[in-house]
Amino acid sequence: MTFGQFGAPAPITRPPFSAKVRAGANVRIAWLLARFVRREPVRAELYILRFGGSVHAYRRDLAALRAARIYRGDELLGSDA
Repeated sequence: MTFGQFGAPAPITRPPFSAKVRAGANVRIAWLLARFVRREPVRAELYILRFGGSVHAYRRDLAALRAARIYRGDELLGSDA
């Protein structure tokens, strides 16, 4: 709609959040989780080599994993990174 035709401003529309982006985040977080479960090293350099991206994306995905509060025994996964 335009202001000239109907007397109201045009609505602001945003594209829906991509399911592909969401699926990519789930894959990256699952990769981090698998490495923690197997007690393998988890470093930003490995993450960036594997998925591209940045240190910011690594920290964001690590924070999402920590927020899930997944434990192995008494140890909180993601707390030793």
